[in-house]
Amino acid sequence: MGPGTDYHVPPEWAEAIHRIEAAQETDVVEQALAAAERHLGMDASYLTTVDSRSQTIHAMSGDDDIVSRYQGTVFPVEQTFCMRMLSGEIPNAVPDTRAEPAISGLDASREFHAYLGVPVRLSDGRVHGTICCVSKDTRPGLGPDEVRFMEVLADIVAARVERVRGDVARLTERFTGNSN
Repeated sequence: MGPGTDYHVPPEWAEAIHRIEAAQETDVVEQALAAAERHLGMDASYLTTVDSRSQTIHAMSGDDDIVSRYQGTVFPVEQTFCMRMLSGEIPNAVPDTRAEPAISGLDASREFHAYLGVPVRLSDGRVHGTICCVSKDTRPGLGPDEVRFMEVLADIVAARVERVRGDVARLTERFTGNSN
C-alpha cells in the first residue's frame, strides 16, 4: 500500500497520486509539483531542502516568470514562509499571507498572497525539506483538504528521497539541466 492510500482525497486527486506513485524515479518530483500546482490552482509549486541557516529551492513548477526568478535560489531561513511553517509559527495553509502576522512583513508576502506548505519528512522523523505552493492571489478556500493532498505528495517524495539516499540532485536534475 503506497502513501496515497493512507489519506482520503477527492477522486481526481487520487488519480494524480496513483500516477505519481507509479512514476519513474526522476519523474516523481516533476509530477508531484505539477499535480500540486494544477490540482490546487496555485501559481507555482516547489521542493526545498532546509537547514538551520538556509532554504534551497531545488525544483519548481509553474508560472515561467516565477520559476525563472526562483529556481535554484538559496534564502536565509528567516526570510522564508517554510521555516515559519516548520516551526509552527504559521499554519500549513495560509489563504492570505498579508493577514498572517508572522509573515506579513516578509518580502515574499508582497508578491505571494497565499501559501501552502508541508514538511518532507523521512521515515526516521527527520525533516528533509518542504513541498509548497504559492499564489499571487489570496486563496480563501485553502484548508485541510489541500493540506492532506500536499502531505500525500510529500510522503511520496520522501520515499523517493530515501531510495536515492538523500541525493536530491538526482531527483531534480531535470530542473537544473544536469542530466547524466
